[in-house]
Amino acid sequence: MLSSVLRVEHLHMAYPRPEGWLEVLRDLSFQVAEGEFLTIIGPSGCGKTTLLRLIAGLARPVSGQILLRGQPISRPSRQVGFVFQKPALLPWRTTLENVALPLEVDGYSRKEALQKARALLRWVGLEGFENASPAHLSGGMAQRVALARALIHDPSVLLLDEPFGSLDALTRETLARELARLWEERRGTVVMVTHSVSEAVFLADRVLVLTPRPATLAVEIPIPFPRPRDPSIMETPSFTALVRKVREGLTQARLSTDAPPGPSGGHLAVPRTAPTG
Repeated sequence: MLSSVLRVEHLHMAYPRPEGWLEVLRDLSFQVAEGEFLTIIGPSGCGKTTLLRLIAGLARPVSGQILLRGQPISRPSRQVGFVFQKPALLPWRTTLENVALPLEVDGYSRKEALQKARALLRWVGLEGFENASPAHLSGGMAQRVALARALIHDPSVLLLDEPFGSLDALTRETLARELARLWEERRGTVVMVTHSVSEAVFLADRVLVLTPRPATLAVEIPIPFPRPRDPSIMETPSFTALVRKVREGLTQARLSTDAPPGPSGGHLAVPRTAPTG
């Protein structure tokens, strides 16, 4: 593996509930190499979004640490971009203004912010829609805007939290292919959560399969296909075999979870230390 840009070390996360602590992540460790596209898949509610929020510095773990280029992550940073499940665009701002907003907040001149935003909109295929309002964008277009906005600071790591989950199957497939193309042009480091096994295999250099809550690493599966990847690869026996391997990993992860489920399908536990923030 190339040098690691991101290290997750013995991560433990829990939330207080009236009936006790709800344990979400348990002793989770992995690394992400410079320029790697990593996908994470696991049962619904296992803590994947919580994991991304911790990497983004939007929450603090009970114990363990996350290192970005060797430095602990303790708060949000321009070095980590985040595309959420929903685009969350400001309805009173144009497409261009939505993308430029983070730079404006940081004190860049409006001219400089709009210039960079315009270039990113071109890059994600939205040239000509700079003055459109969010209400006039399709779901797929809105997610492209969210992607451009997340990249405005040129982050070291881009986090994608099921960005295509609310889209129809055809649009989702189209955007996954576009994302693969854009990543191959940029070659940044990406950590993406998805519920689609085929999407995880098509996009990734490596797939991490998590157990049910409290999530820990069940299995990691390298994806050996060369890049750039033609969508026709999804029709090949080797692709089908890898999809089957990921599905088997999910099944084995469920079967290996031997702790009794909590009221929401997780596990109740008292954390080793109090949450730090």
